[in-house]
Amino acid sequence: MRYAGASWHRPYGGEEGLGFGQGDGTVSGTIEGTLSWANFPRRREDGVWTPNLCGAITTGDGAELLVSMHGQSVQEDAPGLERAILARLELTSEAGPYRWLNTCFVVGEGEIDEERETWWLDAYVCVNEKAHGPPALGAEPPERFRQAGTREE
Repeated sequence: MRYAGASWHRPYGGEEGLGFGQGDGTVSGTIEGTLSWANFPRRREDGVWTPNLCGAITTGDGAELLVSMHGQSVQEDAPGLERAILARLELTSEAGPYRWLNTCFVVGEGEIDEERETWWLDAYVCVNEKAHGPPALGAEPPERFRQAGTREE
């Protein structure tokens, strides 16, 4: 993901801040496509940024998925301007092959390069294997996201 434009502010005289940026990117893996997004993050007094991103993914087969992301971005204790990011993503779609995402909990981890204004995120689908049955709406996640094992009572 890369910013095409951004504006960063600390209007209150302290460490707290706000920003707005928009950009694009590519998505690869289980879902392949292009991403268009906007982010309106807040910077807390302790220097942690809290992303507030919304956007859309257009897949290679022409489907559209909406995406929202909220999380925390923390400066790394290393040389450079990299920030570690942890996030929760919500993906939704009316397209049949992707409806299973509508009830999934997705987490991501990655890194932001503040100097180049680029970032990446690896996303993971969390599947509830302790529940007695599949979701009553949407569609069940593909089998590849399930672990081999039994449910403990």
